[in-house]
Amino acid sequence: MRGIRAVILAAGEGTRMKSARSKVLHELFGKAIVSYCVEAARESGVRKVYVVAGSNRAELKKFFGGSVEIVHQAKRLGTGHAVMACEKALRGYDGDLFVLAGDAPLVRGATLAEFRSRFSKDGAAAGILTAELENPRGYGRILRNAAGEVTGIREDLDADECEKDIREVNSSMYCFRAKLLFAALKKVTPDNRKREYYLTDAISILAEQGEAVQGYALAGAAELLGINTRQDLADAAKEIWKRNLEAHMGAGVTVVSPGTTYIEAGVRIGADTVVHPFTHIEKDVAIGKNCSIGPFAKIRAGSRVKDGAAIGSFVEVVRSTVGENTLVKHLAYLGDATVGRGVNVGAGTITANYDGKNKNRTRIGDGAFLGCDTVLIAPVKVGRGARTGAGTVVPRGRNVPAGVTVVGVPAAVLKSKNKLKK
Repeated sequence: MRGIRAVILAAGEGTRMKSARSKVLHELFGKAIVSYCVEAARESGVRKVYVVAGSNRAELKKFFGGSVEIVHQAKRLGTGHAVMACEKALRGYDGDLFVLAGDAPLVRGATLAEFRSRFSKDGAAAGILTAELENPRGYGRILRNAAGEVTGIREDLDADECEKDIREVNSSMYCFRAKLLFAALKKVTPDNRKREYYLTDAISILAEQGEAVQGYALAGAAELLGINTRQDLADAAKEIWKRNLEAHMGAGVTVVSPGTTYIEAGVRIGADTVVHPFTHIEKDVAIGKNCSIGPFAKIRAGSRVKDGAAIGSFVEVVRSTVGENTLVKHLAYLGDATVGRGVNVGAGTITANYDGKNKNRTRIGDGAFLGCDTVLIAPVKVGRGARTGAGTVVPRGRNVPAGVTVVGVPAAVLKSKNKLKK
């Protein structure tokens, strides 16, 4: 197949979101909306991505950090005008070009890959990703000739009664031969109520010139959803929620109550782990095999839970590593902690990691036993096999040696007058 690149339209201001933040940078299950679009394009085989930005250019540049090429659309004069802004960046390129919506995060990489494969095989000038909907109201209808080629797109408001019966609708995701697209865009005029240059007009121009335009009914209804409002964001979240949980369950994870379990995109969970109800797991978390998580547990971004560990009721783990077969069963907080293997973390244990200025680390050695209501004031270390009595407070820097038992406030070695080593 010919080479493939992607233009992602992300310059919209998203006024209906009523937010100071760029619409496409709103988070959806731990990732920005536009990230889903870029990832789907790359999963389909795209290596070079151009993101069209408007007034959100600085935000998008900071977010992507050079991983995509940002193209500035100085004036927002329509979708066709947005693609034309990329002509200079694509000068000399003669391969296939996806044009995708940056606010449509539900399209799957596999769908785009199949779309591109069929488009390349057909040798068309333009292709449209379409879907068959039971209720197509609100969507542009795909118009075809007797040979099945697309002749145009009729917007819902402009459709006559016969056209409104058409169930194949436009997803606003396209594939073009790049040179033919830019030649057609030069012929587009703003002869419409909005006085804008519409990308859909390029479809009609190519068809009128006798170029083959194909529509591929490959997308599911959910994949068409664009984010324009907070309600749309919530609707998209339901779909991503479902996909994430299905993926984990398909990989051998038991999710006891999918309807009450929140797992963000990018989380890794090993086989035979059980996730109990009302568990919240953020992005960039890795959980091993044969673990028990929850109920009512929260595991924050950057955390690692090793094989066989248990994170129980009302436990929060933040930027911490919990070692193999370690038990953190009840009412505990582990922040910026490294916990070894086979540790028992008693109910009510707290790592006091924040001193008002810095987040400090706590290190707990293999086989340690922390009694109920232990407070470890970071930075501090608890040695291998050490024990703390119930209600013990270990001050910062007062490291607990391996194998000893400490009790009290402040902590002291049991049955010894010796002070703890700094």
